[in-house]
Amino acid sequence: MDDISTLNEVKSLILLKTGIRTITPADCKRISIEISKTLNKNVSETTIKRLFGFAVVKHNFSKFTLTTLSEYVNKEQIGNWSAPVHLNAQESATNWTDIRHNARKITDFTLKGIKNRSGIPYEMTISRKFAEHDFDDFFKSNYTYTCFISQPGYGRTILLSHLVEKFFNSEFSTHKDSTVMFITANSFFNADHITLNFEDQLKIQLGIYHKESLLDHIRENYSQTGKKFVIVLDGFSELIIKKDLKKQLFESIISFICSIENIDCIKLVMSMRSTTWMRFYDCIRHSAFLKSKWFTGNYFNQNEVSNVPPLTGKEVDQIISKINHSDVYELNPKLKSQLKFPLYIQLYYQLKEEDPYFNYSTSITFHELISRFIQEKIYRSNYYTEKILFLKKVIQLTDYGKKVDAVPKDLLISELSAFKNAYMELLSEGILMEEKSQDDYQPREYVRFIYPHIFEYFLFIELLEKFHLQVDWTFFQFIQSSYESNNVRFHLLQWTIRFIIRIGDFRSLSHIFDLQLNYFERNYLILFIAENLRFRARYSPDTTKLLAEHKLHDILIKQLINFDFVDSCYKEAVTVLADVADTDENRLIYQSILAIFDIMSMDQDRVALRLNKLSSLDTKGWPVNPYEMTWLIYLKLSNRAIEPHPMIQDLENFNYPFLETKAALDTKQGIAYVLFLILNTFYGSDEGTIKIIRTISRLHPRVFSKRTAFTIFMMNVFALSSSKVNPGKKTDQIEHILIEIHNNKTRFKLTEYSEAILRMMQANQLRTRGEYVLAYEYSNECIQIFKRNELNLNCIMMYDVIISIFKDLKDPVKVNEYKYERLCFMEERKIPHKLLVTVS
Repeated sequence: MDDISTLNEVKSLILLKTGIRTITPADCKRISIEISKTLNKNVSETTIKRLFGFAVVKHNFSKFTLTTLSEYVNKEQIGNWSAPVHLNAQESATNWTDIRHNARKITDFTLKGIKNRSGIPYEMTISRKFAEHDFDDFFKSNYTYTCFISQPGYGRTILLSHLVEKFFNSEFSTHKDSTVMFITANSFFNADHITLNFEDQLKIQLGIYHKESLLDHIRENYSQTGKKFVIVLDGFSELIIKKDLKKQLFESIISFICSIENIDCIKLVMSMRSTTWMRFYDCIRHSAFLKSKWFTGNYFNQNEVSNVPPLTGKEVDQIISKINHSDVYELNPKLKSQLKFPLYIQLYYQLKEEDPYFNYSTSITFHELISRFIQEKIYRSNYYTEKILFLKKVIQLTDYGKKVDAVPKDLLISELSAFKNAYMELLSEGILMEEKSQDDYQPREYVRFIYPHIFEYFLFIELLEKFHLQVDWTFFQFIQSSYESNNVRFHLLQWTIRFIIRIGDFRSLSHIFDLQLNYFERNYLILFIAENLRFRARYSPDTTKLLAEHKLHDILIKQLINFDFVDSCYKEAVTVLADVADTDENRLIYQSILAIFDIMSMDQDRVALRLNKLSSLDTKGWPVNPYEMTWLIYLKLSNRAIEPHPMIQDLENFNYPFLETKAALDTKQGIAYVLFLILNTFYGSDEGTIKIIRTISRLHPRVFSKRTAFTIFMMNVFALSSSKVNPGKKTDQIEHILIEIHNNKTRFKLTEYSEAILRMMQANQLRTRGEYVLAYEYSNECIQIFKRNELNLNCIMMYDVIISIFKDLKDPVKVNEYKYERLCFMEERKIPHKLLVTVS
C-alpha cells in the first residue's frame, strides 16, 4: 500500500493550493480540471475521489498519478513529500536550540494548514475563554495529559490553534520560553515505521538521532531553564486506518504517558471526538495511575462525554459581528442558539457569502443550515445510500418519533452488519451517537440522533415517503393528530412549508390554516411562509407567477384580520409580504396595516415614509381611503394646521355615512374600520368609539354573532371606551363577559393584543372601584407590553391611568413623578406635547 503519510501530505498540499477548506465529492471534478489546465496531464475525477476517500481504493496509485500530483503542488520529486522536519542521522539535532527550532517549524506548518482549511476565514475565529482557563490550570498542575473532547463540529482544532498562538507563539505569550510541538496524528504513520513508538516518532519529527533520548534532552533543558515541553496532538478524526492500528497508536500514547510518570515538565494535550475518546478510555479505564494523571477539564460532562461546551452568547456575538459587520442582536434568537455550535457558523458564513443580506426573523436560516449540513455530511459523502437506509430504520424504530428518540442498539443488529462502514461514519460525523442506559437490570446500549433538528428532518423525509410525496390535507391532518402534544409537530409543519414552497405547490399551503393553531403559531407560520417566498423569489423568477396562479396572497391576507399588534411575527410577516406582493391591491392592504403600526408608534417620520408608499397605490373600492386617514393623523402628529375636513366634521357630529357599506367583512374592511377608530382617537371621543363599533356591528350582524378574533378585538375596544365614559353596572357586565371569553382560550380565537386591551379596560375599572394597587399593576403590565412593541399611543393612555390613580390617592409626589416620566417618554420619541389632551 502507498505510504499513508505521503498520501496525507499530498491531500493537504492539494487543499492548500486549491483553497478548499472542506472537501466534497463535487470538488474532486474541479481538482481534476485544475490539474489538466495547469499541467496538460489527466488525473481522472475518480482517482481524485479515491485519494480523498470518496471511492473505494482497490490498488495502489500509479507512479504517473503520484508524479503528476507532485508537479501540481510545485514539488519536483515525490521523495520531497515528508513531514516538515525529517532529518537523517548526519543532520541530527544535537542541542536544545535545534530541537526547539524544529518544534517551531512543525508547529508553524500545522498552524498554517489549520488556517488555510478553516471553515471561515481564520481571522474571524476566536479564542475560547474556557479553554484558556483549562489549559492554564493544566499547565500549572501535576497532571500529565489532558484531552479536549466533544462531538464533531465544536471547533476543537481552531480551539487548539488559538491556545498555541496565545500561550506560546506571540510576542506577549505567557509561556513563550517553553517549547510547544503542535502535530497531527497523521504524522505518526509512514511506511518505514509501521510499529509505533510514540517517543521514537517524536524524535523522527524533531530530527533527533534514534539512539538519543528525547526525554533526557527535555529534562536537561528543564533543569537549566525551568521551561516545559508541551506536545499538542490533533487530527485523530482524520486518521483513516484500521481499527487495530488505531488501538496500537493509543497503546503507544499510553506507554509514553507511563514513561513520563515522574517528569513534570512534559505536558501532552490531545483533541478527540467523543467516540474516539471512549475507545481511548477503554484502554485506560482499569489503570488507577493513568486515570489519576488525566486532567478532565472544568467542564467535563459524563453523560455527553464532552468537556468542550458550546459557544456562549457573547462568543457568538464576537464571531457574527466579524462576519456581518452589523448589529448581532438582529439575529433570530433560535438561529443564534444554533450558532453556538461552530459547525453551523461555517455554514452560516457560506450563506452570507452567497447572499450578504441573508438575515431572516424566522428559523428559515436555521432550516437552510440544517439542510446544508445534511447535504454535506450525508448526500455528498461515502456510503450515502447505506446511510439513508440506516437512518430510515432508526426513524421507523422510534415509531416515527411519537414515543422515543433513542433506539436499542440490539434492534439494529442486521443493519449494523449490513451497513457497518456507513454506521461508523454516521457516528464519526456527528449524526448519531451511542449511549448506555443503567435503567434496566443490566446496561443497554442505545443509538440516537445527536441533534433533535437532524432527527426532525429525517422524520419529515420519512413521513413524506410514507404519503408518497403527496402533501395534502391528509398529510397535515396526520401531523396534527399524531404529534398533537409533541414539540415535533410545529417543526414538522415548518419543514413541510419549506418543501411546498421549494416545489412551487403553493395551493397546498391553505391547509395549514385549517389546523387548530394558536395565534402565536399562526402568525409565526405566516412569517415563515413569507420569508421562504422571499428567499425563493431570489433564485426562482417564476415565484411571482405561481403566487398569482395559486392566489396565495388571498389566503394569507384572510389570516391577517386578527390584528395582533403585540406579536412581532405579525408585523414582520406583513412587512415581508409587502415585499413579495404580486398586485397593487395586495400591496395596499399590507401597506395600510403597516400604516396602523406607524401611527400607533406616533413617529411622524415613519408615518411620512408610509404616506409616500401609500400615495402611489389606487384606493378605489375601499370604504374609507387609508391614505386620506393616515394623512389627517400625520397632520396631528406633526403639529400642523388642519383645514376643515368632512370626515373630521362627521366624527365630531357622530355621523358616519362612509361606513354604510354592504360589503362583506374581510381584511380590507377590517383595516378601514381600525384606521377610522384610530382617527377618532385623534379627532373624536370615547363616545364616538362606542357609536362607531355599534355601527360596524349593525352592518355585520352575522359576523358579530360569532366570537371571531376580530369581533373579540372590537368588543374589547368597545369595553375600554365604555369604562371611560360610563363605568357603571353595564360596563361591569361587559367586563365579566370578556373575562369569561378570555379564560376560554381553547374555544375562542384570541390574540395577545386583545388581551392587552382587556387589561387596559380592567385597569380603568379597578381604578373606578378603588382597587388602586391592582389597577396600578395592570397599568404597568400594559406599559411594558406596549413599549416592547412600540405602541406608544397605548402607552400614553396607560400613563394617564396611573396619574389618575395617584390623583385619587391624593399623592402629588407620585403624580408629578409619572407626569415627568410620561413627558420624558414622549420627548424620547419626539411626540408633540399638544397630543396629550387629544390622546387622553
